[in-house]
Amino acid sequence: MKNQRGQFVVLSLGLGFFLVGAYLSCQFLTPALPRLGVIQWTDEIKTFEESRQGVMEGLREEGYQDGLNIRLQVINAQADRALAADAAREFQRQGARIIITLGTIPSLIALDVTQIPVVYCTVGAPDATGLERPADPAASRFTGTSMEVPAAEQLHFLLLALPGLKRLGILNCVVTPQGVATAQSAQVAAQARGLIVIREEITDDRPELLKQALADLVQEQIQALFIPTDPVLNVPKNLKLICQTAHRSGIPVMVSSHGLVELGALMAYHCDFAEIGRQAGRQAARLLAGARVQAVAPEAPLIKRLSLNLRVAQELNLKLSRQLLSQVDNLYQ
Repeated sequence: MKNQRGQFVVLSLGLGFFLVGAYLSCQFLTPALPRLGVIQWTDEIKTFEESRQGVMEGLREEGYQDGLNIRLQVINAQADRALAADAAREFQRQGARIIITLGTIPSLIALDVTQIPVVYCTVGAPDATGLERPADPAASRFTGTSMEVPAAEQLHFLLLALPGLKRLGILNCVVTPQGVATAQSAQVAAQARGLIVIREEITDDRPELLKQALADLVQEQIQALFIPTDPVLNVPKNLKLICQTAHRSGIPVMVSSHGLVELGALMAYHCDFAEIGRQAGRQAARLLAGARVQAVAPEAPLIKRLSLNLRVAQELNLKLSRQLLSQVDNLYQ
């Protein structure tokens, strides 16, 4: 009996030493999975969510999956600069290999407060907002995929919807560099088309400022209103106010994404937001595989979509041509 008890003790100790050894081997001999951090500017705007899902799909297509061969954490900055900065610093503290940023502001913040390579996405006008690649390629530590669609291409579809358009209103907020840059691009493209451009700018999103700017545009007898890639004006409450005010005066609104068309704008010619996320995910995968940042070139959208709100068109008594309708990808009623 004592001999059996002794054998049991020996076996128990042996098993214990084996388990401890296995644990220590996992901890010290198996390399830790590379960490990736994702900073999403907001979840209030639908397109950021679509791009985030696209990033995951792009990584997965290249063989990278959370918990399998990477550790991936997503932080929503809730449109707060301080939260975005805290998230970037936390990823640096954790030893993240790459930060993927969804939005212009978190991209700039991550570059400012960390030394980690950044892959950006859902960014408008990167060259005009501090995300232009430096002249010396070796100095670059960021790349990414923008959401930018040339204003001339957007206006092409607006003119198909409104062939008699002569007076175009453009509205942007001065605190968002991408809003200013894309509004300027639209103004240049519209004037090249022979349109008369009336441009209004607001300093912040106080409702009284937005209402006054819209009233001034209506007073100028604009025939259509162009809202650029402007994170302030594209917040749902602001975009709804813009569309409601413009439509009461019979003015159609063109915007920069399908989610805003769904909210009440007439139309948008825009990137595929899930696809630019996939592009950014594939770029991040190349960095994980060992490519240098400067070897991974920034990309523009590969796929573009035309979205149209048919209900709004009917309310504004617009007679849309077959040429336009045959090119619509997303039709809202």
